[in-house]
Amino acid sequence: MPPKRKSVTDEEDDEYRRKRDRNNQAVKRSRVKSKQKTEETQQRVEQLRMKNQLLEDKIDNQKKELKFLKELFLTQAQAKADKLVGINLNELLQDDDSDDDDEDTKEHVKVASKGEGSKSRSRK
Repeated sequence: MPPKRKSVTDEEDDEYRRKRDRNNQAVKRSRVKSKQKTEETQQRVEQLRMKNQLLEDKIDNQKKELKFLKELFLTQAQAKADKLVGINLNELLQDDDSDDDDEDTKEHVKVASKGEGSKSRSRK
């Protein structure tokens, strides 16, 4: 024998239907909102990727420019080497990958003058 079911009045049935309809509408709104948020996030990710690529390209260009300017400086300095006695230009222009640690890094420059010998000084 099938289990006995409570008799459902039309009023209870209508109330149940209204609740289900409201819930279905809320679920639809929630899914639309979730989909919209996902699309916005994807657009933001794409914008940030493009911006990041532009910044990476800018960094590469600036590194190339820096290398060129260092070489240009060295060329000019070597042409006038007699005036720069005692200064190690290669050490002065040495690439330092720890640019973020500028406060902790000290560069030593040896300066030799004709009458005083060599001295070492640090600068930040």
